[in-house]
Amino acid sequence: MAKLTIGVVALQGAFSEHIFMLQRLPDLVQGTVEIRSSEDFDRVKDSIHGIVLPGGESTTMAIILEREAGLRNGLKQWVQDGKPIWGTCAGLIMLADTITSTKKGGQTQIGGLRVTVQRNAFGRQSDSFEVPLSIPAIESYGANLEGSLALPGVFIRAPVIESVHDEGVVVVARLQGREDGKEGEIVAVKQGNVLGSSFHPELTSDVRFHRYFVDICRDANK
Repeated sequence: MAKLTIGVVALQGAFSEHIFMLQRLPDLVQGTVEIRSSEDFDRVKDSIHGIVLPGGESTTMAIILEREAGLRNGLKQWVQDGKPIWGTCAGLIMLADTITSTKKGGQTQIGGLRVTVQRNAFGRQSDSFEVPLSIPAIESYGANLEGSLALPGVFIRAPVIESVHDEGVVVVARLQGREDGKEGEIVAVKQGNVLGSSFHPELTSDVRFHRYFVDICRDANK
C-alpha cells in the first residue's frame, strides 16, 4: 500500500521526538501532522492512518482535554472506531479505562484501553531509569544500531499496567532487570489497534517500536 501519514497529538511533552522518529521511516511514512486542537483533528482525521499520543504530565494533559472537548471526543471516537492509536507514558494513562493514584476526583481521560494503570509507579523524576527490554514483537526487525535485540527502555515518572481486564488485551512487554519488586510488571500492551507503552522509545536511537506501530497502522488500513 501507499506510504502512511501519522498524526501526533501535540498537547505537551515529547511530541517532536516522535515526529523525528517517524521521519526516520521514509519507506513507510510519507509524513506527519501535528494535532493541537479540535479544528486540527477535524481537518486531518480522514487523511491520517494512525495517531500517536505522546507522554507529558497527565494532569496537565487532562486539563487541556477538558478545555478542548472537541479534540477529546474526537480521540474517544477514534478509539471506539478501532483505528490505530499509540499512547506512551502519560498517553498510556489517558487511554486506560482505569487509573489508580490519580488526583482527587479523578481526571479527564480518553479511555478505551481495557487496563488498569498506576500513575508514577516508580516515583519522582529523579527515580527515572533505563533498562533493556526483551520485546518479541520487534525482534523480527533485527538488531538496533548498537547491535542489540533488546530495546532501551527509558522510564521517566512512568506508569505501570497493573492489570488487563480481558483476553483481548495482549501483553507486549514486561519489565526486566529491576530489584525493587517491579520485575515482571507489564509495561506495554496491544488491544486490537490500540498500543500502550510505559516507556519512551522516542528518547532513544532505536526506531523499531515506532516501526511496530506503523505496521499496526498499515495492517489496519489495508
